[in-house]
Amino acid sequence: MSKFIAIDLDTRGVYIVGGTARSAGVKVEHALTWAGTEAEGSPPVFSPETAASFGEQLRDRLRAAGIPPAPVLVSVPRDRVVLKEVRYPVVPPTEEPALVRFQAMKELSDSPDDILLDYVPLQSGSTAAERLSLVVVLRKDLYAAIRTLCESAGLKLLAVTPRPYAIAAGLALAFASGAAPAPEATGEAVAVLSVGPTGGEFTIVRNGEVVFTKSVLAPVLASEGMLLAEVRRNLAMYAGANPGHPAQALYVAEADDAWAGRLRTALSLPVHAYDPLFGSSAVVPEAARGRFAGAAGLLAAAAGELPINFASPRQPRREADPRRRQLAFAALAGLLLFGACAAFGWWKLDAADRRIAQLTEERDARKMQLEALEPDAKRLAAADAWKARKVNWLDELFDLADRFTAASGEMYASSISAKAIPPNPKTGKQDHQATLDVRVWAKTPDPVNSLLAAIDRDAVDPAPKDPRNPSRFYVGVDKLIGGTTQGEAGMKEFTVFAKVNGRPAEKYTRAPSFSPPSRKGYPPAVAPPRAKEPEADRSEAEPDDPEDRKAPPPREK
Repeated sequence: MSKFIAIDLDTRGVYIVGGTARSAGVKVEHALTWAGTEAEGSPPVFSPETAASFGEQLRDRLRAAGIPPAPVLVSVPRDRVVLKEVRYPVVPPTEEPALVRFQAMKELSDSPDDILLDYVPLQSGSTAAERLSLVVVLRKDLYAAIRTLCESAGLKLLAVTPRPYAIAAGLALAFASGAAPAPEATGEAVAVLSVGPTGGEFTIVRNGEVVFTKSVLAPVLASEGMLLAEVRRNLAMYAGANPGHPAQALYVAEADDAWAGRLRTALSLPVHAYDPLFGSSAVVPEAARGRFAGAAGLLAAAAGELPINFASPRQPRREADPRRRQLAFAALAGLLLFGACAAFGWWKLDAADRRIAQLTEERDARKMQLEALEPDAKRLAAADAWKARKVNWLDELFDLADRFTAASGEMYASSISAKAIPPNPKTGKQDHQATLDVRVWAKTPDPVNSLLAAIDRDAVDPAPKDPRNPSRFYVGVDKLIGGTTQGEAGMKEFTVFAKVNGRPAEKYTRAPSFSPPSRKGYPPAVAPPRAKEPEADRSEAEPDDPEDRKAPPPREK
């Protein structure tokens, strides 16, 4: 049985647990939170400059909390490390660390002298001929600050690991202790979410291995919708890279079921809450127990072997190997192959750059063409707008005559008045193109109402381009009732009026339902001219021509 102190470094605070770890289980005896606002005595922002004073204050707090000195395990947030997946051929274990470091340094921009590098092989993704490992990188200045912190606090640094690996170990402990229900399918991927005031981590574990992890920024926790979107995005990213092994459940590190309850109603996969301090004798408020997921997980990881430990990273070991020359040739061949692949990749990249330049020139040329045609497009648009202000009165009269057919014999049109509506002289707008007034005679309002109904049926475009906003051809259709007429007895005068909007000829779709008038006997025969009357008779007759009606000139005296 060994005693340990697990410290989870956060952006604005630390979470500490002390207890024992052994193969049979973990016992958390102490839990200490050192976080909050400056008024509440929060620690300074951890950095290489503040590490010494940070450690001295931490020593005093540990002593005040009754936590005895012990070897220290430290976890750092996900955003303080860099993770890279690397693939490499299968080599002897003694040479694997060097090969992994070589492969990883090709993808990193930092100098090898400024970083610490450790890795963990992944069973998922590895084959008999190729291995897959997850490389984790930590800056040396941060590691040196953690060592300074422990020295100032009088503690021995045993391990430094990323928080997602500590959370994964804590989740495995929760399954073993019954704090969280284990997934039905053994070895399937599960997601775990740990959040705090300054953010958190979203991690996916499969077969005990951390296969995916992302930081959760503090602004995401401002609303339930933002956190739900972040969780869905991370699940989708993992499922896209691992289509055959989607996450089967989501576990939230909290004791009050606050976030888990809200996520459970919005996600399609099971959501469970688990208490990282399950079974602990330490007194911690229920709302803050979930923030110890990293620290409690570190204590659980101390019972076994940490996958990532920057205090003791994997290093190549020198051993005699009779096949060293063969391996050297294989490595050289690999380098040559890599060089050939790099040259091929450079050639393809150069071809892609040339293609991009060509497409850019074509785009700019077409853009210039469009800009040159823009004045013509504006003139055409103005012509179309002017044309739209016209009303095709021949089609309107045709449709009006067709509507009168339904009331034939009962209603007569006495006059039709159509007047164009000029545009507004100030704005140039024209809401409607014309007005139409039809005066009719009818004995009852029924045929007039039938005419109004027929106009209303034709008022809306039956086949609009936008079904949500169809055009109206007639607006304000109504009638006025006048007095009696001087024609047939019982007839009354009605005035049907409406505002007319212009429409293209293909929108006039009424089919004729009336027969044209018979042209039999038209035009009539021309009568023969009358014979001239005698002069004597014409002088006595009534003059027909106005000129003949003039008085004769006065007779001379």
